Amino acid sequence: MQLNRRDWEWVLTCFGTAVGAGILYLPIRAGLGGPWPLLILTALILPVTWLAHRGITRVVASCPQPTDIVGAVEHDLGRNVGFAVSVLYFLSIVTICVGYATGVTNIVQSFLTHQLGIEGFSRPLLTFVLLVGLTSVVLAGERIMVRITSLLTFPLIILLAGLSLYMIPQWNLSFFSAESYLDEVLRNLLLLFPVLVFAMNFSPVCSTLAASYRQQYPVAEAVARTDGIIKWTSLVLLVFVMFFVLSMVLATSPEVLQRAQANNVDILTTMSLVVHEPFLKYLIPVIAFLAIASSYFGHFVGTREGAVGIVTRLLTWRNPAAAAQLNLPRINTWITVVMMAGLWVLAVYNPPVLKIIGALSAPIIAIYAYLLPVMLMKRVPRLLVYRSSLASFVFVMGLLGIAGDLVGSYL
Repeated sequence: MQLNRRDWEWVLTCFGTAVGAGILYLPIRAGLGGPWPLLILTALILPVTWLAHRGITRVVASCPQPTDIVGAVEHDLGRNVGFAVSVLYFLSIVTICVGYATGVTNIVQSFLTHQLGIEGFSRPLLTFVLLVGLTSVVLAGERIMVRITSLLTFPLIILLAGLSLYMIPQWNLSFFSAESYLDEVLRNLLLLFPVLVFAMNFSPVCSTLAASYRQQYPVAEAVARTDGIIKWTSLVLLVFVMFFVLSMVLATSPEVLQRAQANNVDILTTMSLVVHEPFLKYLIPVIAFLAIASSYFGHFVGTREGAVGIVTRLLTWRNPAAAAQLNLPRINTWITVVMMAGLWVLAVYNPPVLKIIGALSAPIIAIYAYLLPVMLMKRVPRLLVYRSSLASFVFVMGLLGIAGDLVGSYL
């Protein structure tokens, strides 16, 4: 089916959802792992991403009644399973927010220290100011947040693509001639795959995408159009993300990447410390800040909405009709305060972002986006028609996304 203008707008929306912290930390893990894991996973990640995200949209777009992923699961398997999915969705986003809060603090702290020469700035105060500033955009209202995010997304994509091209003269192709041993390749494959799952993930928007199309089209056309959107999003992401990763890896060295991992900073912040062009020293950290900030808005909203849904469901578990009597603005306020406090504490503590991605975010994303659709299509009668011969492949890759960091860390 040929995509129309609205379909391509959704392709860009899905693409913008995926471009965030993952793409900034992926080159560090990829560069430290050597050439073979990167080449192998580049060949595998397109079908994995396409099939997994297509599974989510098919579950929602084929539902007899227009609804989201939680509503679709409730329709087929009941309220308890729907609640479990809502908890899983919440967990898949909240861990990402922790990584964003930590990452944006480290970007600004490095910029203050190395570019502006301001040392000794209080990390707790800096984190508080940044979180309040970013969250204020969310609290200003959906229209303002969407407008700011839209204004940031397209310049960000252009800047990242331009930086990838700009670094081509700096490429050092000796990366491909590095010696590799089978045990090291296996270990680095396991460590790299969860980070790649995170970097290529746009599952938070898939439910909204499918629900929107199901409201406008009958089931067959809604499924066909969302299938096309997922396919093109996955292809564009593959080209964009892997070219950026390859360019950054070839333009740096293993020593630089090891220093970035030790300092818990992203690849752009690291590059800003080694480039010689004065304007790049200031521009690159700004690009990194915009990349994480633009993704923070949507993920914070998703986390808060997920938390509100869970709290509301728990408060009205015995009497669902009582939901209309709840003071939702008050619940929103308290959840926002609790989220801010939790993110502030964790960002001040400065947990390793790559470990958050590999050990927490990616496994939950794999359960939600890789395993859940496969299991639903085996159990739910209306979804049997969408079963694929590649379902086992997606399921195995989901298990790899769940256990990869843990197993790889001990090999």
